[in-house]
Amino acid sequence: MKIVYGQNLTERETCLISNVANECGILFDTTRLLFYRGIDTVEKAKKFLLPGKDGFHDPLLLRDMSKAVERIKKAKVFNERVLIFGDYDADGICATTVLYNCLKDYGIKARKFIPEREEGYGLNLDTVNTLNAQQKIDLLITVDCGISDKVKIEQLKNLGVDVIVTDHHEPPEDLPDCIKINPKIEGQDYPFTELCGAGVAYKLGSALIGEKADEYLDFVALATVADSMDLVGENRDLVTEGLKLFNEKNTLRLPFRHLLGDTSKQVSAQTLAYTIAPRVNAGGRMGDSRSALDLFTEKDPNRVFDLAVKLCEYNVQRQAECDRIYREAKQKITDGKMEDDGVIMVADENWRTGFIGIVAAKLVEEYSRPVIVFAGHEDYFKGSARSVDGFNIHDAITSAKDLLIAFGGHSQAAGVSVSKENFDALKKALSNYADGLGLEFDGEQKVVAEWEVDQPFSLRFAHELEALEPFGVGNRRPLFVLNTGAVDSLPLKLGSPHYSFKTDTLEILDFNGEKNVLPLSLPINKKVVFELNLSTFKNKEYIKGYARYVCPEYGDFKALSPYIFRNQLFGLTLDGMEETPAECVGISVKNVRGALYVLSDPENLKYYPELKGLPVSLFTPVRGRGEIVVSPSFIPPTCRKVVYLDKPMQYHKTVAKIETFSARCGYKTIDKLSTDRSDFTRIYTVLVGLSGKKFKNTVDFCCKYIVDENLYQAIFVVEVFLELGIFSVKNGTFVFNQKVKNALTNSKVYSKIYTLKV
Repeated sequence: MKIVYGQNLTERETCLISNVANECGILFDTTRLLFYRGIDTVEKAKKFLLPGKDGFHDPLLLRDMSKAVERIKKAKVFNERVLIFGDYDADGICATTVLYNCLKDYGIKARKFIPEREEGYGLNLDTVNTLNAQQKIDLLITVDCGISDKVKIEQLKNLGVDVIVTDHHEPPEDLPDCIKINPKIEGQDYPFTELCGAGVAYKLGSALIGEKADEYLDFVALATVADSMDLVGENRDLVTEGLKLFNEKNTLRLPFRHLLGDTSKQVSAQTLAYTIAPRVNAGGRMGDSRSALDLFTEKDPNRVFDLAVKLCEYNVQRQAECDRIYREAKQKITDGKMEDDGVIMVADENWRTGFIGIVAAKLVEEYSRPVIVFAGHEDYFKGSARSVDGFNIHDAITSAKDLLIAFGGHSQAAGVSVSKENFDALKKALSNYADGLGLEFDGEQKVVAEWEVDQPFSLRFAHELEALEPFGVGNRRPLFVLNTGAVDSLPLKLGSPHYSFKTDTLEILDFNGEKNVLPLSLPINKKVVFELNLSTFKNKEYIKGYARYVCPEYGDFKALSPYIFRNQLFGLTLDGMEETPAECVGISVKNVRGALYVLSDPENLKYYPELKGLPVSLFTPVRGRGEIVVSPSFIPPTCRKVVYLDKPMQYHKTVAKIETFSARCGYKTIDKLSTDRSDFTRIYTVLVGLSGKKFKNTVDFCCKYIVDENLYQAIFVVEVFLELGIFSVKNGTFVFNQKVKNALTNSKVYSKIYTLKV
């Protein structure tokens, strides 16, 4: 884990921040957070801290908006038949809902249509012709699509259908010849380019019915967050106003009430992103996108409930399907040795297009590089691309447009269709494009934090932090870092998967934190990345941190030697181990991309200067490749090559290729051990008297209570007796099981050490 901090401040910048803080009446640290987000003047700060309708821009500033209003006015006067053609994702569904309601309030009862994901993105002429045959279309209005459909729009015009395009995607060079509203089209006076599709639909609605369109800002807020738009500028204002509708009981819509389930908690942008949006999108991913549109436009409460339940069920099915495709995609990447490709491309005929975007996003997080996941679609592949900061995937795809059937999207997410015969050529072209930029994707996960904390936070700062909401893309929730030594992380209650620990600076809650219990207890420095939260209990406010990552700083391993030794002993009890795999002895070690390097004794690392600079972890591989791990508890299944830099007590069974350097021993600590029964008997007598003592881990227990013995011998004896069941640990307490009788030779740990010492 690499922590990237906010910039160091110059003296001039410090003065600037102080001035803004004084003028706005806020703390220096709050102003510093704003400065890191480009808010560097008093005017910008006041605007950012007071988002709302005052920040809305005049919709008539959008190019062609006046023309659109006139054309829709004509449709109303002459009672023309209007069709809204949307898109199957949350933004398209919300945009369709917003415009449908605004037109209805304006006096036009339009038809609405959402295609299924398998029908493809954008205008579908066959579908439109079918709808036109059922009832003639005089005016077709697109939402969240259409800007790239020049040819199709010409064909519709030839059929006598007028078209208004409302879209927010990147406009192509050759624009359709019709009324088109898109803030990204050059040469217009509208000051904000990053509206989502529903945002553009709302602007059209505002131009038609004025402030009455504000009733639908909850849909705009949901769409803005769901489509990962930057929560800055006017988007911040729109989402803020939309969240107000979610958080007032008299304005919370019944569909959202059912999708939320628990309506007692404050709805935030994170709630929209992680609770409501996945359920809205689930219908389209499962081949029933119209169920979400029906939910948003249905008036019968019973029908609304049934549709909400259906979407929640779809979401459960979607999660299972995404997990399956994710596992299969990772295996393909491993088998194809694609981990270090400039742009990872993976495809399968049997994957469905509804899930590949989510899988691509997870793979980007896994491999820290751009990813395109393709699903089979007749005689071509249809892909969904996601990218990393600093790499514009839309530009990359555009550079290979001659190979493509269709493409479109944004800098961080795009869609692309390619014939199966051009798939390999596209892969090579994108790889060359990435190489040409000279960007380095090191595969190491990165987290952006603000600064390291060395003193407690004030309640005032916590309150001012809340004023920076809504957080999301473009306005990330601030993360901070504190340093701590050894701390005890304890479950919140008996059997809970959630833990908490106290540092000199702050109490930290660690959800699903069992994995961090051992690292936190080690006598080394840890950097804890956390977010700050304000909670209230019995009318009193408290500041707590929520742990996001715990990053141990491994360097001097001498203090960790007893823990490493204990982990080696524990490994002897595990299944899935073997004595001697096929060895390649004496070959030179090279920093092979994709290899996992294993050390049993970290002292041996000094013999491999060629590996200097690789990240080092303890017990648990962080990346599974391109790193050195000391005494691993497992080998990741995706690892394709394991290089043992010294000889361990036992090897992990794995399908990966194994190389070993057995000339160096990795378990010299056993020289300090005795397997004599008399030594076990002496320590056994001490242990009987320790029954009932608190037990955190073997090393801690032996250091506290068996001080007169060789520490390694004490750890060895305790581990053997725990394995044999003569002693056990129950609810954190060391227990003597006096009825249990067992021979030392029945212990795998004892037998293996005895054999190694012979």
